[in-house]
Amino acid sequence: MGLAPWSVTEKNKNSNKGNNKMTLHILQEKAMEIAQTLGEPINTQLPVPVELQAMADVSIVDPGEKLFKFSTLDNTADVILDVDANGYITTVKRTPLGDTAVSFKGLNSKLEYLEVDEVMNSLDLTTIGRRKESITRGMDKTEVKLIFDAILSATGSYHPGETCQEFTVGSADDLYDVVIGMKQYIEDYGDKFLLMCGTAFKNGIDTYDKDNVTSFNYNIELIDRFAKAGIEVMKIFGQVSNVSGETESALMNTNKAILLARNSRIAQGKPVKFARRRISPSIAEWMGADVDTAQRGMVVGHTPVIVESTGAKNVLAYSIYGYESIAMAITNPKAIAYADASVIL
Repeated sequence: MGLAPWSVTEKNKNSNKGNNKMTLHILQEKAMEIAQTLGEPINTQLPVPVELQAMADVSIVDPGEKLFKFSTLDNTADVILDVDANGYITTVKRTPLGDTAVSFKGLNSKLEYLEVDEVMNSLDLTTIGRRKESITRGMDKTEVKLIFDAILSATGSYHPGETCQEFTVGSADDLYDVVIGMKQYIEDYGDKFLLMCGTAFKNGIDTYDKDNVTSFNYNIELIDRFAKAGIEVMKIFGQVSNVSGETESALMNTNKAILLARNSRIAQGKPVKFARRRISPSIAEWMGADVDTAQRGMVVGHTPVIVESTGAKNVLAYSIYGYESIAMAITNPKAIAYADASVIL
């Protein structure tokens, strides 16, 4: 409309009142047009924040605070002796366990920008909000994937000298054998079991009765059997990209599963520990960030944005990126077992 409210003079105030009414009418029609647009652009990404809470004890640490984990497990037996006939007490020297600092890992998104002119001429007025949600989902999923990868690849730096136990699946096994086999590996160290499994593994559980109907002599409802054994089943799905090329990877291989005991008799709490570093208000201010309840910095850059691909030129755009600092450790690997069931799925 060519309106410039900052240049209104006493002479043209009355004419501008009519223009303002027309502008308001146009904006109302635009709002109606947006409201009548059925649905919104669909994002195929699936959030998975619940898995982290299910398998790990989550804590928050302040900037500069150090975290430590034991570098080995205490495998010393619980020893109680009969009273000696002469009343002698056996003495033995014990050595404190070694400890090691837990390294924090920084995560950040890409710097994503939108040109102002494109937004002004588009029905999609929520792009930057959706990208903020995408960054939050991506960090949630990356946190979960890092833990899965550490368990399934037996990454030593996250373990206290011993890795989690792998159940080797044979061609003669079925899914019942696999899950109960994993349970037998860890049931001496805890209970309240959680089975986290890939899509094909979970589908195999769902169709177990039908798949074996010709060979069963009695009914075996696998989910019910697991429930009676104290095993909660959780399907792991979703993908996230952790590379610049934006190639997505599944959070967990579709044929794999992890079983963990969330209540252990040999260690307090869950077998995985996870921490986020708090972003203090002063640091957030220096970053120009809004800090959400997940201790993440979401930085919105205002116009203009310097874009490197254009030769580091100023671009009429605004931007967003996210940052967080995290740490994790598998403190009780004896309470975790895993398996790859590719040979039978």
